[in-house]
Amino acid sequence: MAGDLQHATNPTAQVFLAYAAADWPSPGRNDGAAIAPAAIVEALRQLLTEAQMAYWECPTPWPTAVDSESAISRATEACDNYLLVLTPRVLADALCLQGLLFALSMNKRIVPVLAAPVAVEHLPEPLQTLGIIDLRRSGLPLGQTTEGRQLVQTLSHEAHYHQTHTQLLVRALQWERQQRDPTLLSRGAELAGYQRWLARAQRRSRHQPIQLQTLYVAESARHWGDRDSPMAGTTRWLKDWLL
Repeated sequence: MAGDLQHATNPTAQVFLAYAAADWPSPGRNDGAAIAPAAIVEALRQLLTEAQMAYWECPTPWPTAVDSESAISRATEACDNYLLVLTPRVLADALCLQGLLFALSMNKRIVPVLAAPVAVEHLPEPLQTLGIIDLRRSGLPLGQTTEGRQLVQTLSHEAHYHQTHTQLLVRALQWERQQRDPTLLSRGAELAGYQRWLARAQRRSRHQPIQLQTLYVAESARHWGDRDSPMAGTTRWLKDWLL
């Protein structure tokens, strides 16, 4: 599903397409400097749609009833990849930078693409060590170019790992925001899957679990461990009988 944050219906998406609002010309605005980045954003939309990747993006302009900062945070935590369209204007866009910092704090995969000249030394330090895909001279449609295929491959690499990362993160954050309601803890096959993911994730050097994810899995196992065991029913009956 493609769409903006206001109309997203799925709890998670494979990609959050982030770009500076100033790089997307509003109706009636004639800004030659924004034409190239806007064309790349449109090409990225087409590429993601052709690759059947669910994506969200910021609505421009923001609806007055929407808390933009909260919406950016929620969308960032619920996406597998933070796809950032780099231009000089994005470095001055508070919402894009907020999303980037939040994605970094959640150990999300950041995928930067270059849509206009930007000096490397002007980039936020975490981006300077990431591989940046240069789309400035790519042909259209992107799906028929080397750069476009490279981008799809990057976004698809270890897709299940990053999808699980997102699903567990969303569950853990919901649990935390609901005052650690025990009914929101995982159990059974779902918990076992998260435990296997966590064991694998903790051995990685990048995109590791955050502390809240680890705590959520541990608390789920502690809370449901006895209840889900084969002897749980017998144990409860024996305790009731003895009392």
